[in-house]
Amino acid sequence: MQSSIDIVDQNIKTINTWLKDIAAELDGVSEEQAWANLKAVLQTLRDRITVNEAADFAAQLPIIIRGLYFEGWHPAETPHKWRDRAEYIDALNRKLEGDNGEQVLKAVLRVLDFHLDSNELHRVKEMHPKEVWDLWPG
Repeated sequence: MQSSIDIVDQNIKTINTWLKDIAAELDGVSEEQAWANLKAVLQTLRDRITVNEAADFAAQLPIIIRGLYFEGWHPAETPHKWRDRAEYIDALNRKLEGDNGEQVLKAVLRVLDFHLDSNELHRVKEMHPKEVWDLWPG
């Protein structure tokens, strides 16, 4: 049986890999910026899907990232009904405190697609406006 310390160590290794991958996708941003970008994208995804799907999706995330994902969540206020690309990207940009939401979303989704079950990610995609589907990996 894996000890609790082993689980934490494995989570940290996984997170570091994800952050390096995100940094590489975004032309070498810092790991701190990669963390902020991951947080913004995950929370925007979470806020657009149903509570049940949010829980299913979270089950795939490393434990520590799961905490980041659920931080500040108000399930009674979800899913948000951003219906078009502009509303969706505006919501993400507010979390990013910037205006490069499309680039960040594409990069983080490519990393998530590589590391997570693509069927689950596809279910999350289908709960988003069709106008943003082109931002998701194939």
